[in-house]
Amino acid sequence: MRTRRVPLLLLALLAANASRVAGSTPAMTSQPPAQSLNAGGSAVAIDLRNHFNLPGVTGPLVQFDTTLGRLNVELRPDAAPKHVANFLSYVAARTYSNTMFHRSAALDGSAVSIVQGGGYLLGASGTSTVAKQTPVALEYNLPNARGTLAAARTSDINSATSEWYFNVRDNSTTLGPTNGGGYTVFGRVIGNGMAVIDAIGALPRVNAGSPFNELPVRNFTSGEVGAANLILVNSVSAASIYPGDGPLAILSFTATSSHPEVISVAVNNSTLVLSPVGGGVATVNVTAIDTNGASVAAAVSVTVAGTNSARAPAISSQPPALLRLAAGTTPTVALSVAATGTPTPAYQWRRNGVAIPGETSPSLVLTRATEAQAGAYTCVVSNSNGSVTSDSSTVSFIAATAAETGRLINLSILSIFAPGEQMTMGTVLGGAGTSGAKAILARVAGPSLAQLGVTEFMPDPQMSLVRAGGPVVASNDNWGGEPALAAAFSAVGAFPYASAASRDAAIYQPSLVTGGYTVELGDRAGAPGFAIAELYDSTPKTFFTSATPRLVNVSVRRNIPEGSSLVAGFYIDGTTARTVLIRAIGPGLAVFGVPETMPDPGLKLLGANSTVIAANDNWGGGAQLTATGAAVGAFAVANPASNDAMLLITLPPGKYTAEVTGKGAGGATLVEVYEVP
Repeated sequence: MRTRRVPLLLLALLAANASRVAGSTPAMTSQPPAQSLNAGGSAVAIDLRNHFNLPGVTGPLVQFDTTLGRLNVELRPDAAPKHVANFLSYVAARTYSNTMFHRSAALDGSAVSIVQGGGYLLGASGTSTVAKQTPVALEYNLPNARGTLAAARTSDINSATSEWYFNVRDNSTTLGPTNGGGYTVFGRVIGNGMAVIDAIGALPRVNAGSPFNELPVRNFTSGEVGAANLILVNSVSAASIYPGDGPLAILSFTATSSHPEVISVAVNNSTLVLSPVGGGVATVNVTAIDTNGASVAAAVSVTVAGTNSARAPAISSQPPALLRLAAGTTPTVALSVAATGTPTPAYQWRRNGVAIPGETSPSLVLTRATEAQAGAYTCVVSNSNGSVTSDSSTVSFIAATAAETGRLINLSILSIFAPGEQMTMGTVLGGAGTSGAKAILARVAGPSLAQLGVTEFMPDPQMSLVRAGGPVVASNDNWGGEPALAAAFSAVGAFPYASAASRDAAIYQPSLVTGGYTVELGDRAGAPGFAIAELYDSTPKTFFTSATPRLVNVSVRRNIPEGSSLVAGFYIDGTTARTVLIRAIGPGLAVFGVPETMPDPGLKLLGANSTVIAANDNWGGGAQLTATGAAVGAFAVANPASNDAMLLITLPPGKYTAEVTGKGAGGATLVEVYEVP
């Protein structure tokens, strides 16, 4: 069984659209005011707690740190004061550290209803029972709705102690008053945390003997269940909403300046500090991010009176610390830094401390790199006011099988569709030296997003897989619980659909010939709503060889409304790095007769925890980007001065998000990710 990484990617995509998905994700309560400052004058501090919040969250907070991610819970002392006090006493004693989710139960005999923990500790010698405190009497005041946290008990209604469970589904009737008086609900999951609980509920279960008859496991096929197969609770800790208000905060803040030579920014806990540098106008983008990566941003306009002052360089974006490449290959390696300073800084790349002749731009590209070029790469950024050296990026070559060599395996697009709107995803199957057939899974989920907390979902998605320049290969309206599709979902680690009767769509093709394909999708009746479209490489790792075709390109084309973003998640599998060319094409589509293209797309590449790795606004007609585009088969952007955006970058394995936003206007946009040999 593959490691379950895709639900976490889905979590990141949900977070990027959180303002529409969940009510308890970060929200801006008031716009931070515009500022007028003087160059070299006093800094201004803005308390961000006055402008951002978690809507509807008023009770005490705790954070669960689990094997599959973190989630936050709001406790309800107004409804169950004794149970909240009891639970917090266990939290304060760190009782739940290194405990396990020991039960994943289908209470009505069908889909999993609850996931349960808090009863058993994993130690060096195996499992043991958590020490119990005095039982708590029943306080049934809230229904066992999906997403709530409740107290486990025996048939004695006043027997609740340390154990708790999360309601994966709505169990209001099953666990209501008619069931022995009901079960006490004392909290609720907030934000996008249910993606973690759903990921646990979707895992297979085994009977490991009482009391572990319904034990959720991961990476398990057969034999004896070990520690690596368990879903652990690393800790449960008290939390606050804002950083600085306690040892653990749900929100964190970041800020960037569009013109650091005008205004520099810093964030200290919940305080934004604006320091005027030189005359001009700048925009400060402030982002509030919660534990699960959901975010909301505000733009603050800052006008600084005076003249520009000299400033030493500062690096705002660093190259990756470590890039492992496959031995025996000669890949393209692309490193970059981003820096500010006045006057404009100069760049000099170094290898093992020695300057590389001619490498004096913010990017370093090694074409057909060999093992002789392994080493530690840095970039010295300097101007007349000083210099700074980037972090070191160590490039090395390691032994790697074809299955371990970095490659694209997934594209996921979460978006809200307007009435009648269609979207097109694309891929090219192939790669140098490959031949034979390829297994592909394509999905579009609407109704099944309800189990992930999405309410405004597309009611009846449908899709078609089309060969480039050829016929429709396959189409699907309702997936119908087809066993081959369910098996394909499980094989790639995709979240399961809600039921066999759900109106979600999916296509599995175990043997596609190489070439280009598109996936055309939308609602059957043109209804609006959220949907997630996904494309997976379905070739099992055990069958992957150097001749197996790959997803050498994945793409999506759609209309991005003004003020909105397109969020495209992709995954690089394996143990070695992969260089990719990422393009956001708006104006460049006009030559193909595409109407109303986005005039000025901006491209950001985000990694873990929504950290910005690289960004580009206008591609600038760079020779390296032009040559790389030609090498991977991308259509040429004829105008070097166009406002299209591009990034050439080498990335370690993992999940990434390309976020495209229009500057001032929306329109048709094509987002592409290419493998670069």
